[in-house]
Amino acid sequence: MEADAIRQMEGTLSLLLRMGVLLSGTLVLLGLIIMAATGDVSCSRGVMDFGWILLGDPFLQPSHVIFLGFTTLVATPVIRIIASVAMFYSAHDRAFAVITAVVLLTLMISFFWGIG
Repeated sequence: MEADAIRQMEGTLSLLLRMGVLLSGTLVLLGLIIMAATGDVSCSRGVMDFGWILLGDPFLQPSHVIFLGFTTLVATPVIRIIASVAMFYSAHDRAFAVITAVVLLTLMISFFWGIG
């Protein structure tokens, strides 16, 4: 890969990470503001899945918004790896695309099977 392409890719991936962290922090802060404004300090019990995060009852319960912020924080590096695979593939750098895809696969396996 050329030096300009590498710099552009690094800039894009850096922006992606910053935006993810900013969105996460904003959601957590919003949840805390809603909590302070409403006085609702309750937290749901049981399994917290994506359906609960997005469509919980009631939707804007502070714990939902805070949990969505933490989920966004965890998802940000995963999205960065997905973007890296796409960028390496589009730059015809097959070796790095495959290596990054293996890292993504390992990460997904650990998320879904609880390994590591």
